[in-house]
Amino acid sequence: MSHSRWLFTVASILMGLATATPAMASTVWRGDIETGNLSQFSTKESMGADRLQVVQSPVRQGRYALRAEVRQGDDPINASGNRNELVKFDGASEGTEFYYGWSTLWPSDYPMTPNWQVFMQWHHPGSGGAPPVRFVLGCSAADCGQPLPDTLFFIVDNKTQWMMAPVTRGVWHDFVLHIKWSANSSVGFVELWYDGKLVVPKRNVRTLFNSSDTNYLKMGLYRDEAVQPTAVLFHDGLVQATTLEEAMQPRASDSGEVANTGTPQQPGAPQGTTPSPGGVASPGADTGVGAPQESGIGTPADIAGNAQGSVVPESAGGQAQAGGCSSSAASATPWVSLMGLLVLGSLTRFRRRANRRA
Repeated sequence: MSHSRWLFTVASILMGLATATPAMASTVWRGDIETGNLSQFSTKESMGADRLQVVQSPVRQGRYALRAEVRQGDDPINASGNRNELVKFDGASEGTEFYYGWSTLWPSDYPMTPNWQVFMQWHHPGSGGAPPVRFVLGCSAADCGQPLPDTLFFIVDNKTQWMMAPVTRGVWHDFVLHIKWSANSSVGFVELWYDGKLVVPKRNVRTLFNSSDTNYLKMGLYRDEAVQPTAVLFHDGLVQATTLEEAMQPRASDSGEVANTGTPQQPGAPQGTTPSPGGVASPGADTGVGAPQESGIGTPADIAGNAQGSVVPESAGGQAQAGGCSSSAASATPWVSLMGLLVLGSLTRFRRRANRRA
């Protein structure tokens, strides 16, 4: 192969890579624990290292998952309820739009009690009140008219958008939330996929309490302080993305049944009547499900070393968040383009010299 043809081939490959990279880079941030530690998150609210652990089994994807444990009395921030949660300041501000995908597993011995148990939420920066977006397991008779211990609720702006029962324990369940953050109910919206099926078609709803708010993500377990049994659940594969395809990426792993975690089961926990599987509550009906009056953790800047920065999708050339993935694919795009241009420049100079010699 001639020198000029070789240069042209290399330049073509480099420019092709530069062109293809943005289409593949739709990940904003990952909290999939694949670092083998908790460094992908901004901070944590935990009673100790044994409450939020990185484990190698069970996993939904990759090598690692998060094991979250809560015991009665766990209150690391002196607020309402008992909790152990990871926190990520994910840039959920007015006008932003993201897909969040993750998987949760409740082991076969998980205590299903008729009390609220929040396993994923996006909290507002205020110092009190229920979070604007939350996923809840369980509901008391006082809140729902009957005890619903094994029912899932998706609640936005204190209104139930979706409910499903019974929850199958011992297997992984996949969630994908598509959300536009806005304090305007005609601008904000949500969509939800559960176990690969669209269960909440796109609907408009207020997702921020105030347009100046920046919500933040909390994953783990946060529950009514009246719940007595120790509970353990698992989270895996958390991703924040700009496309549905990235949030629903294949997750090949051992998704078989997990027998138990050795946590105690409260004898005779109420097992009340549950709604029909996949039932959907009226989105206009107010509900008190999982509406704790917590003090929150303050605004992101209140925590030393966790000042809020803008969250830029990798497709826009932003760096991966601290502790997350290594430099994004998109961040390499300018270098690939530059290399291609340099090679093309070399090819041009080579041809000019060849023409002069001729």
